[in-house]
Amino acid sequence: MQKILILYYSQSGQLTEIVKNFAKPFEKSNNYSVHYANIEPVREYNFPWKGYEFFDSFPESVNRIPCEIKPLDLGNEDFDLIVFAYTVWYMSPSIPSNSFLLSDQAKRIFKDKPVITLLGIRNMWIIAQEYVKNKITENGGKLIGNIVLRDRAENLTGIATISYFLFTGKKDRLFGFFPKPGISQKDIDESDKYGDIVKNSIENNQIDSLQDDLLDNKAVTVNPYLLSVEKTAAEKFFKIWANFILKKGGPGNPNRKGRVNLFRWYFPFAILVIAPLKYVFFLIFAIFRIRKSREEVKYYLGVQSKSNF
Repeated sequence: MQKILILYYSQSGQLTEIVKNFAKPFEKSNNYSVHYANIEPVREYNFPWKGYEFFDSFPESVNRIPCEIKPLDLGNEDFDLIVFAYTVWYMSPSIPSNSFLLSDQAKRIFKDKPVITLLGIRNMWIIAQEYVKNKITENGGKLIGNIVLRDRAENLTGIATISYFLFTGKKDRLFGFFPKPGISQKDIDESDKYGDIVKNSIENNQIDSLQDDLLDNKAVTVNPYLLSVEKTAAEKFFKIWANFILKKGGPGNPNRKGRVNLFRWYFPFAILVIAPLKYVFFLIFAIFRIRKSREEVKYYLGVQSKSNF
């Protein structure tokens, strides 16, 4: 019997639903045992978010500063396959997910094991995945597959609907006509097809070609424009703002409240003004970047890691 470990942190419950559906093919077989491990921070991140708490989590998310988490009860910690499922906060893995990656327990569990990443996100995930790739490698694991379930709404529409979801906890239609926020129920329900692909790869000894099989079934897509936005935001503006806030202390420190509130004003400005301008420049110069853009898309669709991130 092969032992499958599914590691995840789900603040809203959406990722829990995804991993349960993904694992259905394994649950139905007598040849596998599935162990679910929910990463639990000592100080929980409440859902729905309160406005200030959401923005106060920004610096630690961007700078990948861990929080205290509870040790996972995993028996002898020996598994045949690990699925690391996570969501993205401010273009980084969620703080609890990152905290596990940085733990001593992760070093023991990942060592010499095949790993699949399973993301449930809005639309930007490249920067976070590059970081996770390298942490898996540093912990001794081998990434063999990546699956990305995303909100299919257009960017600005998705910002409106996901904000409604994050701050109310409701997944109905905003004002009655916006699309429902988050990953569609259809995509969540059908995520078992990716579990089937992984299971078939294991049973046919074709694990080395797993990512190709996943890509044939549209498990990952890369949007060159969103990639350019991510790189600009994560590598420039987000780092500057995160360090600016952290100079006044850690999470919850009242000394940094003024700077967090400044960022609260900047964030919608960046979305509504800077991002559209970025799109205009992207379109203007796209013809000069065709070759590079194709190379980037090909790389990010894969699972290889090119450098420490």
